Amino acid sequence: MSIKYNEIQELLRSRADLHARLNLMPYDGIPEIKERGDRKYLYIRKRVAGKLTSTYVGVYTEELYNLLLRNAGEIREIRKKLRHIEKQLAAIGYSEDGLSADVINNIAFARVNIKMNIYDQAVLEGVATFFPQTEEIIDNGKVTGMTATDVQKILNLKHA
Repeated sequence: MSIKYNEIQELLRSRADLHARLNLMPYDGIPEIKERGDRKYLYIRKRVAGKLTSTYVGVYTEELYNLLLRNAGEIREIRKKLRHIEKQLAAIGYSEDGLSADVINNIAFARVNIKMNIYDQAVLEGVATFFPQTEEIIDNGKVTGMTATDVQKILNLKHA
């Protein structure tokens, strides 16, 4: 199965946009009208940590109530789109949990062989060095008997 990086990138971008839109929504929940005496008040009802909570919004007006209803519908649509994107990402094989086994093996291989690779490259560059000297330079040790340009070449290879 080939990994579709462009598709994953586009899905992640869409997911980030939807999360940003969701975070910009002022009220998250279902609007509720409560009457106290002869006045009406608007609240937003939402489940938080398994318990239903009500948050006061303001005095009831038809405009505010319709705005809250539209807001609740839009939030529902955004969450639906987010679930759809998550399913697509899972179908492609994308996960944020961690690195794949291949990547972990490649990193371990590089850590084990980095000093030997730098030494081989330094020899190809014409640097007069021995493997123990190269190890000392990579480990930020002090080396005698080498020119500053040779040490700098090894350091450049390390940073590359």
